[in-house]
Amino acid sequence: MTIEQGMAEIDEQAALWFSRRSSGRLSAAEEAEFAAWLAHSEQHAQAYADMQLLWDDCDQLARPDVPAAEPAPVTPLAPRRRAPTAWLALAATVLLAVGGLLGYQWRQLPQLELSASAGQHELRQLQLADGSELTLNLGSTVQVRYYRDRREVSLIAGEAYFSVAPDAERPFRVDAGAGRVEVVGTRFTVRRSLATLAVAVEQGHVAVQPGRDGLALQQLQPGDSLEIDYQQGALRRSQVPTAEVGSWRDGLLVFRDRPLGELAQELSRYRGRPVQLDGAGLAARRLSGSLDIHQPERFVQALPQLLPLELIEQADGVLLLRERK
Repeated sequence: MTIEQGMAEIDEQAALWFSRRSSGRLSAAEEAEFAAWLAHSEQHAQAYADMQLLWDDCDQLARPDVPAAEPAPVTPLAPRRRAPTAWLALAATVLLAVGGLLGYQWRQLPQLELSASAGQHELRQLQLADGSELTLNLGSTVQVRYYRDRREVSLIAGEAYFSVAPDAERPFRVDAGAGRVEVVGTRFTVRRSLATLAVAVEQGHVAVQPGRDGLALQQLQPGDSLEIDYQQGALRRSQVPTAEVGSWRDGLLVFRDRPLGELAQELSRYRGRPVQLDGAGLAARRLSGSLDIHQPERFVQALPQLLPLELIEQADGVLLLRERK
């Protein structure tokens, strides 16, 4: 049984108990049975409280004014009596249907919802109510939504470091374009660019769903790094020292064997101006080194010493990296 199915069953039980107790005809033994059900778990108590709140809210809804009308002719009919048990069964059925539906909708409403961005020249840290922490890299944006049964973060752009508080009842999920990262409690980074997704794990266990046909679910442990190239339909796994995961939080980005095409996208974000490549072979060239994220121009100026390329500053602010001939 899934968590969703389990909560739906609890909601139905809460609706049935509410219907039976509203009739005022429970015996002492039934009241004891209800008390035992209520004390069985926090979920039972919360579901019954939700049902009471829902009933109170419905009772306070404004009734529409109905204009007076001439009474229609009435033909007397022989009185019919509905058996009390049939009426209670009907009421319970209605409450079960409404309670199940509204209980499901209740769980779909976020308990916490926020959007946050880091400026082009600042890192930003978010402290969440469950004890989890997010650090946004320069120029990064996230949307956070916490529900009763899950925690979700959408990485809209850039990169974020996640320190997730354990909660087996509410898994933590990061959506980054087509890819998805799922954890319970761990520390890791997720970086999203135009055509790639990268995940590196400092602590704990991370499951990465690439979201691309032909690419299987990846299970990552501490020190594992994964890069997904959506243009090529390929992924690449490697090992990194755990101390280097999220190193940019201290202002120094440490990278190993990174393709220049991907690095150029990060340089664009750190500079606040585009960095483009001119030359088919440049994007595939790989680099290792470090970058002061607050002074990216120093790294840019050193590139011609590391690779056979030249820098061309264009009038529109675009920095062109061209293969040296």
